[in-house]
Amino acid sequence: MNAIRSSIHRQLFQPEDERVASIICITKIDGKRKKHPTYLAIALTAQHPFSVRIYTIKAEKEDSYRKKETWQLKDIRMVDGINPRRGSEDFIIQHNEKAFRMSASTVEEKDSFVLQLQKLCRKYVPFQMPEFVNVPLFIEENAADMELPEDIQDAHEDHFNEYQPISAKEEADFRKLLAACNFKIDETDLFHQKLTEQLHLLDGQNVQSIMVSENSVNQLLKIIDHSLKNEEKLQNELDKCDSMLATVRDSVELIEEKDSLCGVEKKNKEKLRRELEDFIQALDTVTDNHLRVLQDANISDPSSIARCSEAARAFNAFHRGRIARPLENMSAYKERAVVKESINLFVDRFMSHLTALFHNLNDLTDHQDHLIIPKQSQRFHALAPLSELISWLKGYAPHVYASAVDKYVQTTKILYRRLFDRFFDDVVGEVQRVGSDRKFNSSNLSKHSHDTTFADNHVEQAELTKLIETVLGELGPVVEMEQKFVVRFFHITADLLNVAETTSQGSGDSGSMGGKSLEKVLNEQVRGVMAPLFDSLIPHLDKFCKACCKQNPNNVLLLFVILSKKALAPSDAGSYFAVTFGSLTVLIKRQFDAYMESEAQMLSDVRISKRVRLGILPSLPRFSEFVRQTEKVFEGADRRTDLEKWYAHLYRAVCDGISKASVNPNSKSPSSVVRLENYHELYQILSELKISCLDAQRKAAKKEKDDNIDAYVRESLGRPLEKIQIFFDNVQLATQRGLKMDEVSYQQQFSRIELKKVISQYPAKEVKKGLEQLYKKVEKHLVDGSSLVQVVWRNMQDQFIKQIGSYQQLMADCYPSSRPELEFSIQDVLQFFSEIAQDH
Repeated sequence: MNAIRSSIHRQLFQPEDERVASIICITKIDGKRKKHPTYLAIALTAQHPFSVRIYTIKAEKEDSYRKKETWQLKDIRMVDGINPRRGSEDFIIQHNEKAFRMSASTVEEKDSFVLQLQKLCRKYVPFQMPEFVNVPLFIEENAADMELPEDIQDAHEDHFNEYQPISAKEEADFRKLLAACNFKIDETDLFHQKLTEQLHLLDGQNVQSIMVSENSVNQLLKIIDHSLKNEEKLQNELDKCDSMLATVRDSVELIEEKDSLCGVEKKNKEKLRRELEDFIQALDTVTDNHLRVLQDANISDPSSIARCSEAARAFNAFHRGRIARPLENMSAYKERAVVKESINLFVDRFMSHLTALFHNLNDLTDHQDHLIIPKQSQRFHALAPLSELISWLKGYAPHVYASAVDKYVQTTKILYRRLFDRFFDDVVGEVQRVGSDRKFNSSNLSKHSHDTTFADNHVEQAELTKLIETVLGELGPVVEMEQKFVVRFFHITADLLNVAETTSQGSGDSGSMGGKSLEKVLNEQVRGVMAPLFDSLIPHLDKFCKACCKQNPNNVLLLFVILSKKALAPSDAGSYFAVTFGSLTVLIKRQFDAYMESEAQMLSDVRISKRVRLGILPSLPRFSEFVRQTEKVFEGADRRTDLEKWYAHLYRAVCDGISKASVNPNSKSPSSVVRLENYHELYQILSELKISCLDAQRKAAKKEKDDNIDAYVRESLGRPLEKIQIFFDNVQLATQRGLKMDEVSYQQQFSRIELKKVISQYPAKEVKKGLEQLYKKVEKHLVDGSSLVQVVWRNMQDQFIKQIGSYQQLMADCYPSSRPELEFSIQDVLQFFSEIAQDH
């Protein structure tokens, strides 16, 4: 172990100016034995400040070592000796939050290592001392009860630092000295005497040098004393300067304070002047004429409304001039207190008029044509003259303004609910009419050709498209006009623009308010009014979409295409109709996904009630027809990405259905036949569709078809010359055990006579008869008239010829001198296969 310790120290620690304090060999860590030896070493830095680290060292090839992990001593949290009463090589070191269980070579090495680790922790990290548990008791006694004498401690330190390697320079100087003396090994006394003489000579020279420099030292001391006296004088002068600077500093601070007070006084006088000017101007704003206008106001008269608006603006200026001002306690203001009473009375009359007007205007829209939503231009025109008073009300009494907005919303949404009920009842009726026409055409399907049926579907989709366009065309203008009126009439943007302007002047940022953009805040306020106003719109749209899908589930494709196209068109981000339309698009997308998932489920479900020959599954023509119709609907659509994802899912569903059918116990067809026929059909369908996103699936279907053809050929063909196959299987087994190929014919069981007996059992006539039965079996398994019969038959021919070729090669290798021949040739087999195919 000492040699290993020296080697590790020389390779890893000496170049880093570290020395090894303790080292042990670890046989396993965390219960896992190591392939190469692993060591745990404690090392200290050679220079101050001292640092203690724990290293794990891995032994490499050719006596080389590598540091693997490094732990700081301060990061050790606990050292567990496992069981101090019964000697154990195991111990645990917890580094931060992770614990490592290790095993030393011997108990003594473990105890020595733990003792050394505890000693270093007490010396270098006393305030971060790790917890030592289950360690031998002498460690605790040594640490807590025994205080070693100083000389013994020094001895321990010397023992601890016993290994002090010399540096390269010291080694070179020592070798140079040995070369100069030129002594032999047994002349150590002469070498010692030589060194002693040189030491005495150097001591004498050192004493002489000290005596010579005594005068210089005395002179240097005198200069130092003189410098100290000068330094003291300079310090006294600096203290005087500091005292003078302190006096000047106090005077300057006093002057600055007086100047600051003068500036405050000037600002206060200016502020008072502006307050008085604003107050006087506010008093002069409201005249007696304004009061009479408000008292005698006729809100039904447009000219009176204009005069009321002017008076309201005047009072608004007066109100803003005095609001939150202490000057309102002055007698001049109190004389005008009657203004507030007049304004409050006017506000009550104005709110009563608004409430009645909102209800009366709803009755203007009573007549409603078929599939038309009446526009509200007349109602907007009647309310427009009151817009300026609404703006004044918003600034003067925000709570009354909010009440006016709420009354408008509650009243107007009743109007829109009535209009939407009539409109969507007509729309749903039209949807049902289109569906009835389709059912009538379906009932007369026997009288029409396939092209006529397809034309009827096309007509149905055209009518439904026109109906969807009508719904969107009627709703869009109504919602957009209502939003523009609400924003203008209730001045939703006015206060936001004022706040944005104030924010811009104060912070230089005119695009944000409280962390939100101005546009986002505006949209939130608009939607806060529009959402309750059109709360019945989304349910009606949902009802319309469900009615379309109820008449024909395939209509969800048409809805998805039309709405997706509208959603991708450029639109105003602040438009509430765009938000509503986006919600409708999300709703249709969910219905579209649900419809496609149900279609995939139907394609994957296979139900066979009795034992039948399956043939082509119904899911394949269903898949083909579904994709063709979907392509017609999505022709020129922008959202093909969603459709293409579902195409891949539908393909997997069809494949799942094929797999389920192939293993169904009620099927009379072999599993490979079910798969090869249906994958062949699926490959033909995908080839005819020519959809680029399904190219990978088309190739996969072709591969599945080819693989299952090979599997069916292997299963059906089997080994038609079975006894010959068994004979040569035994030959190959013997050669694998060491029998040479040219010695096979000398074995009795493999003699030429035995081989001829086996060959004689398969004359050409019997072989052809067996192939005919095989062809009938293939025809029985495959669909009647299937083109796959010839494909399978050709593959069987190739497989059978390959078997015959292998037999002929084995006979040539094992019976070179007198090679036996089959009673038929490969040309005969080709003729058999051709004749059988032509006969059928």
